[in-house]
Amino acid sequence: METYKCKFKPDNCWRKVIKLKMQIIKVNIKNPDPQIIHKATCVLENKGVVVYPTDTAYGIGVNAFEEEAIKKLYKLKGRDFSKPTHVVVKNWKMIKKIAYTNGLARKFYDKFLPGPLTIILTKKNLIPDILTAKTKTIGIRIPKCNVTKMLSSHLKLPYTTPSANRSGEKTPYSIEEVASVLDLSQVDLVLDGGKLPNVPPSTIVDLTSNEIKIIREGTLSLEIQKFIKDEL
Repeated sequence: METYKCKFKPDNCWRKVIKLKMQIIKVNIKNPDPQIIHKATCVLENKGVVVYPTDTAYGIGVNAFEEEAIKKLYKLKGRDFSKPTHVVVKNWKMIKKIAYTNGLARKFYDKFLPGPLTIILTKKNLIPDILTAKTKTIGIRIPKCNVTKMLSSHLKLPYTTPSANRSGEKTPYSIEEVASVLDLSQVDLVLDGGKLPNVPPSTIVDLTSNEIKIIREGTLSLEIQKFIKDEL
C-alpha cells in the first residue's frame, strides 16, 4: 500500500493523506464528483498513475514533470523510450509555461481547444527529455471532457495522455478493454466513466513553424483543412 500526501487544501478537503492500493471508481463524465477528482489529483501530484476518460478514449496520466512517474508509464505500456508522450494542460498560460508559442498556435488554440486536437510545439527545458524521446518538441492537448477539465483546474502541472493500452494494442473505449491489455495492479487509480463513444483519435498538428503539418489524421482533420484554407 502506497501513501499519497495531499498538497491541496480546498474548503471541502476530506482527507489529508490518501492511502491506496489500486482502486476503480465510477465517475460521471458529464458531472464528475469533486471528491473523486480531488483524489485523482493527489495521486498525480505524488508520482502515481491514473487511468481516466477523455473526449476520445481512455488515457494514462502521470505527472509530466516527474521522471520517476514517467518511467512507470513507459513500463506499464511497454512503450519504447524512443517514442514521445503527449500531455494535457489547463489553458494557454500553461502552454506558454512548458512550450515556446507563436501566433499560429494561438489561433489554433482559440479555434479548436478544448477539443480532439494535439498541437506540437517546441518544448521548454521544464519538460524532461525522457517524456519527449529527447526531441525538442512536445505534444499538447486540452480534451473537451469534464473529467480532464476538472483535473486540470486542480493541478498546476501537465499530465500525460497516451491511450490506456499496451503499445500496439487497440485503442480502449471502456475499462474492460483497458483491463484486458494492461496490468492494473500497476495503476493507482482508475476513473471508470463507462463505455466511451468509439471515435477517431485526436488530430495532431505540428505548429513549430509557419508551415502547418498534419502529423496524424483524426476527428478534426477536415475542419482544420478548411480553417487553413479559409482563415489562415
